[in-house]
Formats: sequence, structure tokens, C-alpha cells
Amino acid sequence: MARVLDELPAAVGLGLDVSKPALRRAARSHQRADAARADLWRPLPLADGSAALILDVFAPRHGEEFHRVLRPDGALLVVTPAADHLAELIDAFGLIRVDPDKADRVSDSLGTHFIAAATTTHRHRMRLNGAEVRTLIGMTPSARHLRPDGPRTGTGPTPAMDVTAAIDLTTYRRA
Repeated sequence: MARVLDELPAAVGLGLDVSKPALRRAARSHQRADAARADLWRPLPLADGSAALILDVFAPRHGEEFHRVLRPDGALLVVTPAADHLAELIDAFGLIRVDPDKADRVSDSLGTHFIAAATTTHRHRMRLNGAEVRTLIGMTPSARHLRPDGPRTGTGPTPAMDVTAAIDLTTYRRA
């Protein structure tokens, strides 16, 4: 959100989440940002047609509600994991792979309210130490399927790794 606000100097941002730590981070991310606790499956705390841009990052997509709050000329940006997102961790620790039908499921979740205008894939390589590897795995859908002591290779500590973050950014317009 902070990067988007840097590019749009007249805009203000509102982060919505159910996680209190995520909300604190969002509120502190930029001087023109704030945050509110909200369940994305319920009505959003925004007026009809009040949002010029919705940025949905690895979050549920409520097509009808997004359509209600988005201005007619607005855009919905949806960030989802690309096929090779965290591939090194998936291979090393047997984590859940990205659903090959993810793009179709995202479009289906938006129903007839939105039409995909463009998709771009972005990749970033990062060197993570063992603690960062464990933290990142803890943020994945695989986290609830792992042992309580965290991922390990053999009997030693979690190794440092080079990991690829790969995301698809899809721009949607109101139908």
C-alpha cells in the first residue's frame, strides 16, 4: 500500500484485515495510510463507489462487495502467487504447491462483476536465513500441516536458502 500511495500523491489508503498485527503494520506503512479491522466476507466499511483502487494481496476476493465500493472508473488489482512462487521451499520441504487453476478460481470468485484487463508476473530472488525461512513457511497454507518444531532438513537447523517470490498481478475493470 505504501508504494501505491507513493505513486498516487493525492490518494489515501485504508488497509483492511482481520489480523491486528497486520493492521498495525498497514497503519504505520505510510503517512496517508490507515487501517480498519474487517472481514472481507462481510460488508466492507466503505461507502458505495468510494474507492478508486482496490489492492487485494493474497486475500479473499468478494466480487459483489468490491464492485459496490469501487468507483465506475476504478480498478481492482489482485496479487496471487505465480506457479513458481516459493518453489525452492516447496521442493525442499514438501509444501503445498500453487493451484494450477488459481487464475480461473480468482476470476470465478469475482463473478460477473469484473473483467480481467491485464496480467503481469513479477519475480524477486531473496537470500533468507533459517529463521526467515521458518517465518515465511509459517505464512503459507502449508503452515497448519507442519510439525510444531518447524521445517527441518535432517536433524540440523533450517538452512539459509535462496528463494523466489513470484506473483501474478492482474488488473480488473468493472464489468
